[in-house]
Amino acid sequence: MKFLVLKTKDPYLNLAVEEYLFLGSEDDIFMLWQNEPTVVIGKNQNAYAEINMDFIEKNRIHIARRITGGGAVYHDLGNLNYTFISSNKAKEGIDFEYFTRPIIEALASIGVVAELSGRNDLMAEGKKISGNAQHTANGRTLHHGTLLFDSDLDVLSSALKVDEEKIRAKGIKSTRSRVTNINAILGGKYTMEEFIELLSAHVISKYSPDIIDAPEAAEIDGLYRRNSSREWIFPERELLSRYSLLKKKRYPFGIVEIYLDMSNDIIKDIKIRGDFFGVSPTEELEAMLVGIRLKEAEKKIEDIDIGEYIFGITNDIFLEQLTK
Repeated sequence: MKFLVLKTKDPYLNLAVEEYLFLGSEDDIFMLWQNEPTVVIGKNQNAYAEINMDFIEKNRIHIARRITGGGAVYHDLGNLNYTFISSNKAKEGIDFEYFTRPIIEALASIGVVAELSGRNDLMAEGKKISGNAQHTANGRTLHHGTLLFDSDLDVLSSALKVDEEKIRAKGIKSTRSRVTNINAILGGKYTMEEFIELLSAHVISKYSPDIIDAPEAAEIDGLYRRNSSREWIFPERELLSRYSLLKKKRYPFGIVEIYLDMSNDIIKDIKIRGDFFGVSPTEELEAMLVGIRLKEAEKKIEDIDIGEYIFGITNDIFLEQLTK
């Protein structure tokens, strides 16, 4: 395993380095990194539905889009991000337990009892301290997560526009009441620098990794330009204005939004968005459905595993949402 701690706090560069190592390396990698105040939205999310744009612009908070699914998260210098990149689990699909276990062990070593809860959160003392996301491609798995160490939770709550249905489903009053900082649990015992050192020491003792510096490559520059472009961050500006029909539903595995442009019963165009996870890109599924009649959808997808695109869903459930 290789281990690096990124020094830059630029969200677009950090995400570029992470993706470059995911796609361009064969090594197993563990990475720690931080961002300046940033809202990072999931690959399939509608940015305008997830963030408080007025608050973000007023407070000069970055907006970035990652290549993993899941929901929007807030990063600042009180938050520490971690990444596992591995070739070991790609064939087995989404597996949050496997990649969060070392983090749970590391937190336990400093006195924080955490557990994986729901589909992708780490909880301690009944509150969320970490959100996680995954993506697989080319026989590789990218898993990354946040660690709320000493974040400004009021800013976090104001920056994110969490779906009211999700809040009701979790039985909480607000995003702010659901989260806490690791350092609050520890009684303000450590600085962020000390926290990073403790996590690093745990990883080194467990894996004996080779410590490396951040790579430099032309591909990283290209990914940086894409990551910081409005076309990448806000594809909805051009796309979602074309769709006249929205079918939205919340499931235990996430929110699924199906945007449709119909001509009588024929699907002229379709876009599938949400905070779900998946192994295969939804663009493949969308392309299969364009040009067919809704009543033909069942036959069209009978030999396809929709769960490959929307992890946790069945073909029957997807078909019901699409056609009802």
